[in-house]
Amino acid sequence: MKKQEQETELVNDFKQAMRRLTSTISLITTRHLGQPFGMAATAVQSVTTDPATILVCVNRSASISAALEESGRFAVNMLHHSHVDLVPIFSGQLKGEERFEHGQWIEEHGVPVLVDAQASLVCEVSSVTAIGSHDVIFGRVLWVDTRPDISPLLYENGGFARSAAIK
Repeated sequence: MKKQEQETELVNDFKQAMRRLTSTISLITTRHLGQPFGMAATAVQSVTTDPATILVCVNRSASISAALEESGRFAVNMLHHSHVDLVPIFSGQLKGEERFEHGQWIEEHGVPVLVDAQASLVCEVSSVTAIGSHDVIFGRVLWVDTRPDISPLLYENGGFARSAAIK
């Protein structure tokens, strides 16, 4: 097998493996020069509690990429299962401000926050690391809001899912 074929096979195997990594779907939002920006994402992770820090991975070709870094602040809005209709809207179905005509939004620390998100975190960009086509953006958490019921919207094997307690 040629090296290029091996690399293609590895990429395909990697993609298949990642379909098994169930993740909460979040809307990453920011405001830059008066314009709101947002995208759907699953590449969001807690890093540490001291200081409270999370990371998000953003493709540099995404419309939010430069705005997020230049604004210096962003929100991670973890979706509740009732927000399934927002995912295609923030995945390219609509562009720019049109996305924010759906859902109920407020401003917190200068960025759009989804009022009834499963949880929302407003963060200040603390560092950015480039990896391949993406930037890994670390955010120091400034503000947190959670809703009382826990029923996140999950992404698994290319589709939407819900969580269920085992016992």
